[in-house]
Amino acid sequence: MIVTKLEHLQDKMNEMEAAMKEDRENVDQKLAGVTRTISQLEKTIDQSLTNVKTQLNQMHTEQTVHAKRKKMKQEIQKLVSKNDLARFRVSSSLYLQNISSRSCMEEPSKESGKYIVQPTEDDEPFVGYCEQTAFGGGWLVFQYRYDGSVDFYRNWTEYRDGFGSMDGEFWLGLEQLHRLTSARKHELLVELKYFNGSYIYARYSEIKIGSEMEQYLLNLGSYSGTAEDGLGIHKDEKFSTMDRDNDKSDESCAKAWKGAWWYYKCGHSNPNGVYMNSVSKVAIHWSKRNFIGMAYTRMMIRET
Repeated sequence: MIVTKLEHLQDKMNEMEAAMKEDRENVDQKLAGVTRTISQLEKTIDQSLTNVKTQLNQMHTEQTVHAKRKKMKQEIQKLVSKNDLARFRVSSSLYLQNISSRSCMEEPSKESGKYIVQPTEDDEPFVGYCEQTAFGGGWLVFQYRYDGSVDFYRNWTEYRDGFGSMDGEFWLGLEQLHRLTSARKHELLVELKYFNGSYIYARYSEIKIGSEMEQYLLNLGSYSGTAEDGLGIHKDEKFSTMDRDNDKSDESCAKAWKGAWWYYKCGHSNPNGVYMNSVSKVAIHWSKRNFIGMAYTRMMIRET
């Protein structure tokens, strides 16, 4: 009887020991799984930290580069002539495509001012003034007059290459206009003010300027605005200056009107004429009916 009970107890102990062994094995397996999970998490965290550090370094580098480019851009915007720009390119070995815009429409800051413009990769970049407020912005100013401080009665070479200062009165240059309008479609806006303060404007849906070989022939789209269509009759005309008579008149319109323009016998407008507060054919005017002198002209093109 006692032997039977002892054998029964022994069996129970064996069962308990087997169960405990199984439990220990299960616990060991779970602990091993937890250990592996912790190890994997540690590796993941380490990798994440490494990625974060790399991203922070990249962000810092990008911010540094962006800051340098912004500073460089601000420095270049202070330049007023393409000779200064050429010297800057040589002295700095700067690849200007990184800080230039294809047009004023694509200039990211959307603030009016001087910027580097490079219409295509093959074109030389130049300093241009972008108007980003009037008529929706995105305009490149190519003619600006408001006080008569700059003489606009100039020769062919000067009108081809440009003259004046973007800090004052200026003419951008026919060659730049040709390159810009040949690369992509542009529209034209002409702003005018009389000496009494009255403001008018003329807008043309398209403008394209031919090459120098074509004497910078004027191609023009449809007109709209509050001013007269002072340019329509000049469509398909060649540019004329004091030393290059391309108009259809028996006389030199550039000499007779003391300016330079796409004259036609001599035509209806003379925005590059003499700055004067009087009625005269040599004055800055934009009318076929009278020659009332203008106090302000600004001519701009915008990519369409």
